[in-house]
Amino acid sequence: MSASVNETSHLRPRDKHRRFSTCQTAPNCYSLPLSLEALDLSYASLTPAFVSLRLQLLSYLADLETSLALLDSPISPEPLRAKGEKTVEEARAWARDGLEMLRMIRKDICSYLPDFHLDSVTPTVESFVKSRIPDVPSLDDMRAHLPELPDFDISEMCLRLEDVRSRISDIDYHKYIPMLPERLQSLQTHLSSMEFPYTRRIGEIISEISSDLREGELEKAARDMARAMKQSLGGTRLIDYVDLPEPWRNNPFVKGGYRFIPLHDWPRLILSVFTLHNETLNIHTHFIPFLAFLFTLYPFSTGRLETPVLAFTSFALLCLFTSSLWHTMAGCAHFQGMDICARIDYVGIGWLISASVGTIVYYGFQCSPTVRNLFLALCLAIGLSGSILPFMEWFNMIEYRSHRIVFFVALALASVAPLACLAQQHSASEMFAFIDPVVPSFISYVIGLVFYASHFPERYFVRAAQAHWLDWVGGGSHAIWHVFIVLAISQHKHGMAQLKGGIGAMCAMH
Repeated sequence: MSASVNETSHLRPRDKHRRFSTCQTAPNCYSLPLSLEALDLSYASLTPAFVSLRLQLLSYLADLETSLALLDSPISPEPLRAKGEKTVEEARAWARDGLEMLRMIRKDICSYLPDFHLDSVTPTVESFVKSRIPDVPSLDDMRAHLPELPDFDISEMCLRLEDVRSRISDIDYHKYIPMLPERLQSLQTHLSSMEFPYTRRIGEIISEISSDLREGELEKAARDMARAMKQSLGGTRLIDYVDLPEPWRNNPFVKGGYRFIPLHDWPRLILSVFTLHNETLNIHTHFIPFLAFLFTLYPFSTGRLETPVLAFTSFALLCLFTSSLWHTMAGCAHFQGMDICARIDYVGIGWLISASVGTIVYYGFQCSPTVRNLFLALCLAIGLSGSILPFMEWFNMIEYRSHRIVFFVALALASVAPLACLAQQHSASEMFAFIDPVVPSFISYVIGLVFYASHFPERYFVRAAQAHWLDWVGGGSHAIWHVFIVLAISQHKHGMAQLKGGIGAMCAMH
């Protein structure tokens, strides 16, 4: 408290004697908060705890209302869908219900536990002393001025204090205080009903979204797009790897020769199939075989195709076409168009694996239709999984490249189950003899996959002349992988002519 109050404490002994200007002795001095000193109540009374409770409750409710109001605000729904298990509409409805419960509790608190504004009702000790005792430089001067103090009637002060006390006694908080924990528990139960991943609080999620916005990821993406478009002169010239926006960067070992053509300039994008860039060989190593295999489906090219051959050829064509489409769209400056074509490419790979396993199942279990249908259902599941998983958001990210490889290898390893069944029904030697015609195709797939996974040879190109070849026409690990895929398809089609003879003398025994 101020110096005037401190000096008053030194004068307290004189006040033990009766003063001529009052009819009362000085009351005891309690170190209460400034807003409560004029009440002349001790800490043992209910009032300090009562006022403190009101302050804490309203502060807590204000913080909670801020978090709920942020969740109810029109934030972009996509970040909330990614971070929460509920839909945005459900989350906002939940937040509005919580806000309504919160406002009802605040209304009750303000009704049963009102704010007294004691400073305006009656003066504090400090203001009282300052109003009655003029500023003096020293204690002696104060004593010298004491006889000069004007007379005043403290009865007005007593009446005002009695008025404050009566206001407190009129409050029916005895009934409300027991209800308060129940109300707060209901609010807590409602807030706990909305579960978010990793059990994070609403405030943490909103803070994370706000942080993302503050970091300006959208602004950075827009700047990268504008810079790449400027470098490519609107898609008319090739650019380097470092000029590409982040989502377009797939192979850091190929330094240049990238297209960045806007989608509205689609004729230029289509014509780029026949120009030189780092995707030229990636496109044509699958597009030319696509046309060649498509020719074999015409009736005049060969005799009538059997169902397994027709199915395998169709899925092989699907794989080759989706691959050519993806490598064409890899140079498109429209992210959604480029991204969806990359995922469609994975779908083609999944169905090629499914068809390859399916042909072995179809010919291997010719005389066991029930077992054959079960394993064909497994092949269908392989194809469907290869059509669903690629459309998950993370699947096409460059950091999950190894996960994609493992996924497709796992699909191929599903062929172990039918082969093990054939070995159990006959013998291991007969099973290996049966699949021997298609073993070369499996070897080709594996060799191509090694090139793709290792980024060989571009990873080891250190001279500018070697790297320039990749920038000019392609020809790196991806194109080599394509060649081995085409070779594997041809070898498998050739081996199917021998697979249809079945395994051992199984059918003859029946």
